[in-house]
Amino acid sequence: MGKKHLLLFGVPGKKYIEFLIQHYPAREGWKLLCAESRPSETILSERMQELSASGYETIVISDNMVGFCLSKKGVETVFLFYQRVDEECAYCQGGSLLISVLAKELGVPCHLYPTEYDPEKAVNTHSLSFAGDTVIPRGVKSFVPKIDKVPMGYISQKW
Repeated sequence: MGKKHLLLFGVPGKKYIEFLIQHYPAREGWKLLCAESRPSETILSERMQELSASGYETIVISDNMVGFCLSKKGVETVFLFYQRVDEECAYCQGGSLLISVLAKELGVPCHLYPTEYDPEKAVNTHSLSFAGDTVIPRGVKSFVPKIDKVPMGYISQKW
């Protein structure tokens, strides 16, 4: 795995592609690792198509592969997409806190970038199905937080 990988977690905002082209051009070999994100499966799929159409090799990894990719020193920077931020923390899609802790622990900068996607307004069916298949039997409870509060101490830069 080469070093020119950016790891994306959450749903990139519409302006993120312009940002990427300016700061991390595909023609310079930048590739994108997109952690699958069941809560926003459809909109994330649309964004990945846009990223790919813009010339970026876009690779989907399962959430449980994030630590592996970071530990193998194959990721230069992590981008978390936030809904809002204050002096103490960023409010990001559920799962972001774990990603930020892993990044800091493994010495990978973790950046914030705004998104207009709001997981709190998303329909809450993601905990029971994935890609149209039921993954949790009826009657079994699940806990899938829509929002994580990521302390700013885990963040290297906010764009």
